[in-house]
Amino acid sequence: MKVGEKRIVDRKEFLDALFSLENQYEIIGPQKLPDGDVTFDRVSTSNQLTFDYVNDYEPLKRFLTPTREELFRFSNGKNGTRVQPSQPIKPFILFGVRSCDVQGFAHQDAFFGGRYVDNYYWARRNKMVVISLACNEPNDTCFCICCNGGPWLDSGFDLQLTALGNRFLVDIGSQKGIDILNQTHHTLATEGDEEQRQELMQSCDEKMVPTAYLAKAIIQITNDRVKEELWEKLGAQCFSCGGCTHVCPLCTCYDVQDTMTDEKAGVRFRCWDSCQYSGFTHEASGHNPRGKTKERVKRRFYHKLSYAYVKTDGHPGCVGCGRCITVCEAFGQLDMPAVVKQIRREGHVEKSAENSNVAGKGE
Repeated sequence: MKVGEKRIVDRKEFLDALFSLENQYEIIGPQKLPDGDVTFDRVSTSNQLTFDYVNDYEPLKRFLTPTREELFRFSNGKNGTRVQPSQPIKPFILFGVRSCDVQGFAHQDAFFGGRYVDNYYWARRNKMVVISLACNEPNDTCFCICCNGGPWLDSGFDLQLTALGNRFLVDIGSQKGIDILNQTHHTLATEGDEEQRQELMQSCDEKMVPTAYLAKAIIQITNDRVKEELWEKLGAQCFSCGGCTHVCPLCTCYDVQDTMTDEKAGVRFRCWDSCQYSGFTHEASGHNPRGKTKERVKRRFYHKLSYAYVKTDGHPGCVGCGRCITVCEAFGQLDMPAVVKQIRREGHVEKSAENSNVAGKGE
């Protein structure tokens, strides 16, 4: 067995094998709450899992970068300052992760593992096993096919499961995945199994309602050809609540703070922040380059869609999970599909003849 192979396992046998690893891993999976919502949390038996879900309302990046994360504790004494590091992380399995969140993990990996490697992030990432579950039924807010975010992937997971009745088609993505799959009986997937998966994924594609054809918006934003009047309009509709950034699997902004627990001791922690907050770019001098809501909304979509970032990151700043549609308080005007459509339909600024001539000379 090797990475890249596809296997078939019995669903019950696989879940039994998964929970037999409870002494080695903390297992986190989708659970249905009393109000019908689904959240990912620690589970101890397969009976606690639900398969009747599309996604958690909160992005699963919270298991790698918690909303509030203690970095270390410090105390001052006669012998100077003493620093106590945070507690070690136990290995854990994220079961049932949807493809959009898997793509989010890949973006987080690049951000926290680029020029400056974040040891706190990787302490968790290296202990995490990702078992993803391809989507057979999308939500009415899903548009992952517009962003290469799903409904199934070729990489980024340790194991990827596709439900085929009482069986799983398993894509092997890493040695970690092989080690888990070896805990249960499995057989090679047949061409018929792969065709069945393809039919399910095609059906899922056709059921997606929102559209976010990003290419035109990327061109317009990259060339600074979006009308300022449109940014003004969007800024006037935004509540600056930060909901869109907090639920986005790709957003990475955070703040670092120190809190004193007594006169001589305290805690340093980091917490999620948002580029949509009015104080996010407020400088010590008192100057704020993005004090107006319009400028913050504009910056957010430049970061998401301008080619400079697409080239650097290798993808647009969206995975099509649809969470921004769910949480936005601006009545469907500021989520990704809505803004992209407005840019395509009414935000276009024609190039002047002078600019066209200059562009022509450079070609």
